[in-house]
Amino acid sequence: MKNHHDKAMPLTLALMTAIIATPASSAEQASTTLRSDGAAGRAFGDPVTPDAKPIVNRLGAPDTSRVRAETASQIKNVTPGFAFGFGGAPSPGTRAFGSFGLPYTSTRVQSSQSNQSATNGNYLSSTAPYRFIGKLFMNGGYCSASLIRRSVIVTAAHCIQNYGSGNNIFGGWIFIPGYYGPRATQAQREPYGRWRWTLLTRPTVWVNGNDTCSGSACNNDLAVIILAKNASNQFIGDVLGGWLGYGWNNYSFVSSAKTANLAVAATSTLGYPGLMDSGNIMQRADGPSYLTTINGALQIWQGNNFTGGSSGGPWIVNFVSFNPTLSGGAVIGTGWARAVVGVTSWGSADPNGIKDNYSSRFGQNPQFPNASYGTYGAGNIGRLLNDACSQPVSPGGPTYAASGYCN
Repeated sequence: MKNHHDKAMPLTLALMTAIIATPASSAEQASTTLRSDGAAGRAFGDPVTPDAKPIVNRLGAPDTSRVRAETASQIKNVTPGFAFGFGGAPSPGTRAFGSFGLPYTSTRVQSSQSNQSATNGNYLSSTAPYRFIGKLFMNGGYCSASLIRRSVIVTAAHCIQNYGSGNNIFGGWIFIPGYYGPRATQAQREPYGRWRWTLLTRPTVWVNGNDTCSGSACNNDLAVIILAKNASNQFIGDVLGGWLGYGWNNYSFVSSAKTANLAVAATSTLGYPGLMDSGNIMQRADGPSYLTTINGALQIWQGNNFTGGSSGGPWIVNFVSFNPTLSGGAVIGTGWARAVVGVTSWGSADPNGIKDNYSSRFGQNPQFPNASYGTYGAGNIGRLLNDACSQPVSPGGPTYAASGYCN
């Protein structure tokens, strides 16, 4: 299997708001922050082009012939957590099929019955919660990404730079939510406009090339990017009417005799794989995901036929649009909250080969063992958000958090 470019029970709000950030332990690794006003990167023209190629995760694929899903007894004793998003209550419901070992189904995010001629077209990818996901262009190619706070997106670290490449970054990041390439005009293709980056942070172990990895399976292939306001001084989350929640430490994974004691979550993965509609239309894959470890690298594992271009796209549990009105005493269940628990990191580049995709787990691991960064979460995702949001918007000024970017 070649690499391509490109989850646990809820924590109550009362408990989450009572958490206080803990000091970094001696084992804690740093993150590396970069501002747009000091970014280098290669010189390119406008990165938003219809022929942009997927950024490729250049780490070689590990041997997955002995990969097995983990049982509850094998999972590290950590407290799962969830940061509440904004933008519509979720409601359960997925379907799955497949013939490549792990079941899944994949589909184009488009409704043939919708009006796709309007400027802010009523096609599916422009509706919530799909519009919180988009195409991330950069110098030399594109990835996928999703909005998890008012003006913060999450993507893969290899969409920022190649593993171990130090100061050599791609640069020029532009996020287009709900991107729909086939439409005739720019306003139709980009229904909510273009959003430029202002600050990003990624794990220093990725920058330096000393993460726990087995080929492209790494503990910390994730990064966060703060987006600048638009010309009308608006935050992207306000324009979109919300953003996705996110979870950590195996949020929404359950284990019981019904799942043969394996930790399983129903997961929807979204993004812009280049071999599907030439990367111009958002795609969705649904199916069960499992926790596994590949030579020390903590991974989420899913049946999936996404290839290059989907990297950085969200892995979402409970991905639904609206709650139905229930009757007769019916209840929706306990693990109800829609949350991003990982992003596409690597998988098969062969469209006819084994259909597996993998994600670094959001949460605690040997590089990021801390259990809390306040309301930002635990482990790698909490540290990255904490470090990005604590930076000043301008020298000597208020932080991004105080200025509302990280709500």
